[in-house]
Amino acid sequence: MKISRIVAASALLVAAPTIANEKADDRAKARENFQQADADSNRKLTRAEFRNFINANADDDIGRAAMVRRFGAYEKAFERLDANKDGEINAQELAAARRE
Repeated sequence: MKISRIVAASALLVAAPTIANEKADDRAKARENFQQADADSNRKLTRAEFRNFINANADDDIGRAAMVRRFGAYEKAFERLDANKDGEINAQELAAARRE
């Protein structure tokens, strides 16, 4: 039993850099998807741009985007992320949601 715990812990230590790299890769790809979805380049996403952003992230298997797309929960996700309720989502609002 102790050996299996040691093996499991060792596997996690070995996998941790890979997991960290995958998360960094996901963040970089999400930033790229944000820029591509931001059609007017104002660094904010409207509801239509947000839908494109979610779809791109779902295609790249980032975060919960596939679930949002599968359930058609774009509006619910948008409302949750739009912290200041200005009808647009900016990078700071996305980052705050990621930390929650």
